[in-house]
Amino acid sequence: QARSSAAPAGRRSRRGCSLRRLSQAALAMTRRRRRAAVVALAVVPVSWGFFLMQETTTRPSLTLTKKPLRRSLCTRRSAAAPSTEVERREDFMVAKAKLTYDPSAAEALLWRQPARWLWRNAQIFFPLAGFVAKVAADVVNKEEELRRRQRAKELTDALCEMSPAIIKAGQALASRPDLLPAEYLVELQKLQDRVPPFETDVALAIVEASLGIKFDEVYQLVEEEPVAAASIGQVYRAKLVGDFDEVALKVQRPNCEQAIALDLYILRWWAKAATSVLAVFGRDIDLVSVIDDFGTIIYREIDYVAEAENAKRFAASYGDFVSRGLVRVPKIYDDLTTSEVLTMEWIDGTRLVDGEALTAKTGDAEAPARLVDTLVQCSLKQMLDLGYFHADPHAGNLLATDDGKLCYLDFGMMSYLDQAQRLSIVEAVVHLVNRDFDALAELYVRMGFIKPNVDTKPIVEGLARALPDVLDASVKELNVKNVVNKLGDVMYTFPFSLPPFYVAIIRCLGVLEGVAIQVDPDFRIVSDAYPYIAARLLTDDAPELRAALRRLLFKDDRPQWLRFEALLERASGSDDYDAARVVDVLVDLVASDDADLARARLIDDVVDALDALGTDAA
Repeated sequence: QARSSAAPAGRRSRRGCSLRRLSQAALAMTRRRRRAAVVALAVVPVSWGFFLMQETTTRPSLTLTKKPLRRSLCTRRSAAAPSTEVERREDFMVAKAKLTYDPSAAEALLWRQPARWLWRNAQIFFPLAGFVAKVAADVVNKEEELRRRQRAKELTDALCEMSPAIIKAGQALASRPDLLPAEYLVELQKLQDRVPPFETDVALAIVEASLGIKFDEVYQLVEEEPVAAASIGQVYRAKLVGDFDEVALKVQRPNCEQAIALDLYILRWWAKAATSVLAVFGRDIDLVSVIDDFGTIIYREIDYVAEAENAKRFAASYGDFVSRGLVRVPKIYDDLTTSEVLTMEWIDGTRLVDGEALTAKTGDAEAPARLVDTLVQCSLKQMLDLGYFHADPHAGNLLATDDGKLCYLDFGMMSYLDQAQRLSIVEAVVHLVNRDFDALAELYVRMGFIKPNVDTKPIVEGLARALPDVLDASVKELNVKNVVNKLGDVMYTFPFSLPPFYVAIIRCLGVLEGVAIQVDPDFRIVSDAYPYIAARLLTDDAPELRAALRRLLFKDDRPQWLRFEALLERASGSDDYDAARVVDVLVDLVASDDADLARARLIDDVVDALDALGTDAA
């Protein structure tokens, strides 16, 4: 304040010089001076507000009235009122399954039926016990790390020969870097449902019993054999009798729920035992909760009514992508859908990862890259805007239609992020990109990944050793799988515990980038997503993001101009970028009651930049 009131008249006149004059002067400057001009011009509207605030101490007649912030489209993501978030949660939460996973009820029932689980237990126990014995021998011989990749492959091969529920459990473990080393994650990601189809006569009988119809009176099979078969069900191509609409008829495997309940019961029993053993070795991991989370997810998948509802919610939630002709969601036939049978519109198309066929079909060489961009942008909106997202966007669940639209097919694995979780993702990416590992560790504590009483200093050092400069790394080092593996090394070494929502994000991003890389080997999801995240950081009202923005732009209350310039450059590449909104947010940020020192130093830097501009212009 003293500097403002005692400043020479010449300097005050330079403070008031017009933006037009500064812009004209900047054109004739060296590159270094031009950068100073960019910084000054970017903050002149902000600094002028601060100057007026400072001047009120010596000119009582001058008052500064703070007008309400202009609301742009970005404010729809603001943390405005709790009731808004409650309404959004009800609208976008994953549809509830009719039959939910109840581990206590399953245990009470199955414990009284040893004939059902003893033999199944033996089938699971002996292959896995052999694997555990090998790992134990490796530990004793101090060869565990040396043989880790080999053991990971052996575990994957053993799981491939087991039941669908065990295979899906292995696939779920592939997204748990807090539980397994990176070598195991890589191998388990290769797990596929190697399940032969069941007989068509059995499938048609299930359709008739479930819908209460005669099959031939409603459906006509286009192909006698299923076009796809997986662990939970299989799909037929059919026509509806009468109107001849082509449909995809999805039929659940017989006794699917009973088989899954049995396997979950056995896995849960072994999880209890393993948790106790790990506790002896100082690993505080609740494997029972891991199995319970998995059980909740798989029970949603086996209820086709819930899947149908998810498909309709997805279409309604992302109607802007549908209305713009970018995304297509198959129509659901509610009157021909039950928990065991799902009837939806048949969509002709090409696999998204088959670039040559896609180009030939659409006659557009840019179609594959354009569709990948649509996939990424739609996924970002799903995860970071509404929070309701498709958690399994693998190549088998995506089609490129003949008219160039992206079509989602399977809606059995959906997930939801509440507002705090969405904001935490934005914060995490910003801290990661800027290598602010202290802030990243603090965020992990706040998110519940790390207990509050844990010393985070070793974790910060581990993050600094493990992670690259994310945006500047080579493509090979940058992809999500490698970044997650490096994060996983830290999470496996230190006492992390990942909540289900974060596991769903890891899986979604990994699968998403895997699809994109098959189309474009140079694709970088973090780099591609960062403009959206930067714009969000600069325009969102949420207190968490305001704190992250201040931490990013001010270090020890000293403005970080290079970071600000880089953030603006990245944000300007997003459709959500609003320059006027950015000014509103920055004014609020540095005009806050706890920003006195930052405000003074910001004015110092602006005055110095204006001095440099005035000198060069003269």
